[in-house]
Amino acid sequence: MNPTNATCATLANTLSDARKGTFTGLVIRKEGTTRGRGPAKLTYGDDLVHVVVVTGFRYDRLVARSLAKLNALVVDDLVTEFSDRGIKDGDGNLVGKAEIEKAVADLRDSFTSTLAGTNESTTDHVFDPLVVEGEAVRGASVYKCVAGTEHPCHCRNCTNDPKAPLPGQINLSGLKIGEVVLEAAKNGPVPPSKSRGDVVAKNVLRSRLPVGRYVSYRLEQGDDYILRAGGTAALAADSAGVSLDPRKVADVEALLTESA
Repeated sequence: MNPTNATCATLANTLSDARKGTFTGLVIRKEGTTRGRGPAKLTYGDDLVHVVVVTGFRYDRLVARSLAKLNALVVDDLVTEFSDRGIKDGDGNLVGKAEIEKAVADLRDSFTSTLAGTNESTTDHVFDPLVVEGEAVRGASVYKCVAGTEHPCHCRNCTNDPKAPLPGQINLSGLKIGEVVLEAAKNGPVPPSKSRGDVVAKNVLRSRLPVGRYVSYRLEQGDDYILRAGGTAALAADSAGVSLDPRKVADVEALLTESA
């Protein structure tokens, strides 16, 4: 009997420790974003990083804390801040009160729907929780082929796309509490997109909420990454110069307590 629903049992067993909130250290190259066509097609933001994440908490607790912090924000104060910082939309116009109010309302609706169980991701159907020895591992999921269902399948086996995910691969998700860039992306960071003012405002606000530190990494068997858990991860992160923000650590500890 297979003790896990993932392709790589060794990786699955390592991640199973994270269900109790173990620090997980990961050295991995970010996927980045590709822009342009033909000879001008380039990938940006694919830095090689050493990142530390913590899983083992309930996602709804993270959303609830984010909603509480969002509700504590004062729109007039945000308007002043955006003006002082010169935050602009894709057309070069300052982001104003109307755009900020819409961003706050949209985030509030999204968080409220998530807590009510009515805000389903469009990719929920292609993931199952990672299971090891009959127990689900919080913060880890397994990609699956959905051929033959009501959904079109975009896995590598069905599309022959070498960049598409493989059935059985593991995704690690959690709160990032520290990161250091080991090798900067060859083409630099992702260029800013020409977004509407409310979208820009939403991105700014989300980045300062707990959910803004929620990250996910695709761990495909055979890829070039290094994963460590527990005390080994802490030692390696310290050696690599990863600085852990005490406030972020405290926030995670609170989430783990709430999720116990």
